[in-house]
Amino acid sequence: MKLKIGISPCPNDTFIFHALLKRLVDVGSFEFETTFADVQSLNEGSQSGDFDIVKISYGNLWNVQDKYGLLYSGGAMGYGCGPLLLSTRSNSFDSDIPVGVPGKNTTADALLRFWAEGEGVSFKAEYAFFDELYRDLLNGNRAQSLVIHENRFTYEKDGLYLICDLGEYWEKNTEAPIPLGGIVIRRDLGTDVARNVDGLIRQSVELAWENPEESKSFIKEHAQETEESVVMSHIGLYVNDFSAHMGDKGEVAVKQLQRLIAPESGDVKSLFAY
Repeated sequence: MKLKIGISPCPNDTFIFHALLKRLVDVGSFEFETTFADVQSLNEGSQSGDFDIVKISYGNLWNVQDKYGLLYSGGAMGYGCGPLLLSTRSNSFDSDIPVGVPGKNTTADALLRFWAEGEGVSFKAEYAFFDELYRDLLNGNRAQSLVIHENRFTYEKDGLYLICDLGEYWEKNTEAPIPLGGIVIRRDLGTDVARNVDGLIRQSVELAWENPEESKSFIKEHAQETEESVVMSHIGLYVNDFSAHMGDKGEVAVKQLQRLIAPESGDVKSLFAY
């Protein structure tokens, strides 16, 4: 069975999926045709049904729940790993200046709204690719923006100011881990395929932990930032026990986000593939 899979080129995804895509785990009769794309493109692709398996923002989950079911493994969730609201000017937020956001329906977009509502501030969002947003901050084309992925480790040396760690704000107000991105699979493939793929992803991340050197060249081949310390920090932050299986705490986090984005969407269990 050939399955189209879409993930980001970021180190956490390539670390998790390396063994699966390179057939270092026994994938049986499955073949994977891989697309690497930014989170917004993956979100849009899921809405169009372009992939069989795809990494999406949790903020987009409710838009695609009829086509896709959520898997328990392979996602990005945890503590201290949320998007940062940065400025080129100061640590204060200016509601008169637009905020760059890495895509509509992303978790970053939802967490920005969560923070703004909690703090009673208004903002105007401007959507763009995450790497473009950071370049715009550095070259002076943008004054305020959300930053995700590797650049959370480089903003201080690049002279940028932290307005708010939106993940930290979420944790403080919900006592739940931050649900950033999850792996979903087409529902029409059936629950048996979903279970099998979920198990393969779990094996893939476990093999990556056991043999971290195996995936290094694959990770750097696709990463935006190839400095090894940044890559390793990225993996250390975004790949954790929740990546192997989100467990009960993960389900609670998804439910918390569901209350924020789609309170009328029913029981959280219905979002899962099996």
